[in-house]
Amino acid sequence: MIDMSKLIVAGCSVSDYTNVKKVWGEYLAEQLNYEYVHEAAGCGSNYRMWRVLTTHILNGNITANDTVVVQYTTLERNEFWSPIVENDWLRDPAFNGNIIRFKSGSHTWAKGSEKKLMKLYERFINDDFEKEKFANNHMMFQCLAKEYKIKNLYFVKLGAYGLEDLLFLPQYKNNFFNYSNIFDKSENHITNDRYHLSDIGHKLLSTMIYNNIKEST
Repeated sequence: MIDMSKLIVAGCSVSDYTNVKKVWGEYLAEQLNYEYVHEAAGCGSNYRMWRVLTTHILNGNITANDTVVVQYTTLERNEFWSPIVENDWLRDPAFNGNIIRFKSGSHTWAKGSEKKLMKLYERFINDDFEKEKFANNHMMFQCLAKEYKIKNLYFVKLGAYGLEDLLFLPQYKNNFFNYSNIFDKSENHITNDRYHLSDIGHKLLSTMIYNNIKEST
C-alpha cells in the first residue's frame, strides 16, 4: 500500500478556521488528492511556522513526496514558553507548560505575568532588525528543505500579511504566489473584517494556488 502524499499548510489566522468551517488548505488538498495537515494558527508567527515545519521535516513527517505551503505573517510576531498551563486556542501545550503566541497588542488580552512580558517585549521591537532576522530564517528554512529534497515548497502572500521582496534559492524562485489584492472584493472576506477570508475567499484562494502550482511544475 502506497502512502498518500500530504499537503501541509503553515500560516496565521488568515489560513486558520477563523469563522469558517473549512479552510483553503482543505479545498486545495482535495484538488490535489492529498492528505491534509493543518499547521496554521490564530496569532501564529513566522517563527512558529519554521519551528513546526522543521520539526515535521526532522521527524520524517514531511518527505520529498509532500507539498508544503507557507503563508507568512507580520514580522513582529513571536512565541514564548510559559510555565502557566491554560486551555486556550492561543496556546500550544509543550514542554510541561504552554507555548504562547505574541503579536502587537497581545498584552491587551493576556493575563498576569504573561501580560507584563508581552507589554514589555513590545518596547524592544525594531522593524529593521525584524526584517533582517526574517530574511535570514527564511533563507535557512529553504536550505533545510533543499537538503531534505523537498522540492514542492511554496510561499503565498495574502493581503497585507508577509513581505513581497523575498529572496529565494534557484529551485524555489517560481514558487512564490502573491495575492495581495485578495481582500479587495467584499465577498472574499468576512463581513466587517478585511483581514480574514470568507467561505468564498477560501474556495477562490485554493483554486488560484492550485492553478499556480500546476503552472510552476
